[in-house]
Amino acid sequence: MRQFERDDEGRAATGDVDAQLRAQRRKEVLGWNANKRRAALKNATPSWADHAAIDAFYTDARRLTAETGVMHEVDHIVPLQGRRVCGLHVEANLQILTKIDNVKKHSKFHDR
Repeated sequence: MRQFERDDEGRAATGDVDAQLRAQRRKEVLGWNANKRRAALKNATPSWADHAAIDAFYTDARRLTAETGVMHEVDHIVPLQGRRVCGLHVEANLQILTKIDNVKKHSKFHDR
């Protein structure tokens, strides 16, 4: 959580109406983004996808995080919601990256 978010939470707890509204709006936006992401993931998963193989990627990412202490995430090589191309949620489109590398990539797909 960023500093201004922590400040707003503290001010909201003391009764600052503006801070309460900002905190509520932030929660609504985060919820909307999460719902959009879940819908995109569901729509991008074909019926023939190997769910066990997909789950193995998420298990490996959690294992690597626990072993190394560095946060690892499962990344879609071809983004599910890209500008030029949209990928599928299948094992061939998944890779494990550190959180820092995944944030740097930011839903970009380089086809070169």
